[in-house]
Amino acid sequence: MHKLEKIREELNSYFLERREEIDIALTSILANEHTVFLGNPGVAKSQLIRAIASHINANYFEKLITRFTTEDELFGPLSIKELKDNDRFVRKTSGYLPTAEIAFLDEVFKANSSILNALLSIINERIYHNGDKIEKVPLISLFGASNELPEENELLAFYDRFLFRKVVRGIRSCENLVKLIKLDEEYKPKTTISIKELRKMQEKANEVDIENIIGYLVDIKKKLSQNHIYISDRRFKKSVKAIKCFAYLNGRREAEIEDLEILRHIFWDDIDDILIVSKVIFDITNKYAEQVLDKAEIIKNLKNELKYIDIKKIGECKKDYNKLIEILCKMAYIRLELKKIRNEAIINKRKTDFIDEVIKETDEFNNYIEGILNEL
Repeated sequence: MHKLEKIREELNSYFLERREEIDIALTSILANEHTVFLGNPGVAKSQLIRAIASHINANYFEKLITRFTTEDELFGPLSIKELKDNDRFVRKTSGYLPTAEIAFLDEVFKANSSILNALLSIINERIYHNGDKIEKVPLISLFGASNELPEENELLAFYDRFLFRKVVRGIRSCENLVKLIKLDEEYKPKTTISIKELRKMQEKANEVDIENIIGYLVDIKKKLSQNHIYISDRRFKKSVKAIKCFAYLNGRREAEIEDLEILRHIFWDDIDDILIVSKVIFDITNKYAEQVLDKAEIIKNLKNELKYIDIKKIGECKKDYNKLIEILCKMAYIRLELKKIRNEAIINKRKTDFIDEVIKETDEFNNYIEGILNEL
């Protein structure tokens, strides 16, 4: 087991229901790429990113972006001495983003156009135009967090540079909420790696053989096009590196079909496309997970139906009571189907992580409905 696998275990033991986010972040660092986490305030996006960064002995930079954020705050203050003595516009970048190896920009899409232009050069070419000089930027990965996707055209090019995207949801399991209460306030890393060690890992990840999955990768791109989801050549090419790094994270020297699942967090732009992308990829990597996706959508719809029922007056309204019983019956059937799918996945030696998460969410929802009925 290499150090990144140990770091993965440590993070998963503290951050509940964040398995995918942790895998994405570690793969992103291995791939020298960038990640954006999307989600409502309070879902621990910032805390997770800081915790991941704490495992790497790197120059770290963090900044909360607002529409009033200035270039000085990100790229360093103007050198008055240079301006006075040599009539040169130069920033003192030491300790700021141009000298960072790991960076985190919270509310990243609130940046103004002048900041965005500089950020594009930093995350694309790893260079910063400091006056009349070009400085090399040692950036490994930039992590962004936002409550929403960008809509303005000038932000779309910037958004496209984040290879990995993930919508972060709140903890859904009551069991995990209890664990959350008991967790230490501060995350303390046990395993750390140096930049030198990370570079060696990146070299090994780049050597991962992907010959066995190339055909599947091309097939995924073709099927997504048929569903009107188009992958640019640049994103497609970068996805190869992501697969290699994810396979390495999973302790493999040769990529397997399951390693293609990292593409679920690369091949979508709009949130509405996430389900389609996941279905296309699971259809190739794990048909059992694909079947569970359909069940998860039904559960989501049943939860929405519950919004139109007045829980407080359920005992007085026969229509709402019957509706609740109907939802409970549907849930019972879905739970049986999910357990059947899981057993088949185990028999056929397929991963059940995603399936287990949906089963747990289903059980929690079922218990919630039974709790309402028991109080009548």
